[in-house]
Amino acid sequence: MKCLIQSALASLVCFSAVSAFAQVEYVHRSDRFAITFPVVPEVEETTRLSAHGVVFPARIYSAQSGPSLYSLTLVDHTEAQQRHRERPDQTDASSGANFWVMDVRASIAHAAQGIRERVRDAGGEITYEGWADIDKVEGHQMQVTNADQSRSYIALHLNASRLYILEATAPENYPPLAWFQQGLNFLDEAGQRVRYAFDTDGQRTNIRITALADAPEGVERLVVE
Repeated sequence: MKCLIQSALASLVCFSAVSAFAQVEYVHRSDRFAITFPVVPEVEETTRLSAHGVVFPARIYSAQSGPSLYSLTLVDHTEAQQRHRERPDQTDASSGANFWVMDVRASIAHAAQGIRERVRDAGGEITYEGWADIDKVEGHQMQVTNADQSRSYIALHLNASRLYILEATAPENYPPLAWFQQGLNFLDEAGQRVRYAFDTDGQRTNIRITALADAPEGVERLVVE
């Protein structure tokens, strides 16, 4: 994996594992996001099954700081049209020209339902659900009290055919980690930050593209191409 660490004092290009820092702003250009982790996250390649039964590639970026856990799961729907066209179990219902679009649009609701089932099966309780937006990218937030009384803060957002699932879990009586579920930045293909405006029907009416702000003092920026 090629990556670039940026700081006020030096830049380091690396081609292998990166040692952990106090805090890391993790910028992934091809997955089009930036977010701060407490340490450099580990990356796991995996897959996710969509609402309409199609397998999509996914990556889980995960980190741990003391007893607190952080993860960002990226489900890549950018090849949804091709994957639907090539699915081996094609039916008349699933062969419509725009059926793949509905599958991508359903991804937030489908992922949220999976989280509800996971929480229920583990003996936890969802204490909050609601609409949310980050830079006017609409999404869904959830808060969970787990069976061991730890608390999880979850956010789901869909942008540029990529589903982002953020989850941070802190033990009982620890400060809440809601900052993580709210800390996502969306990027364009050039690594610039993307922000939107929308109307009352949810239609995007404006796109604002700006450079990422400098990493805060004490935070290293790790850029992955």
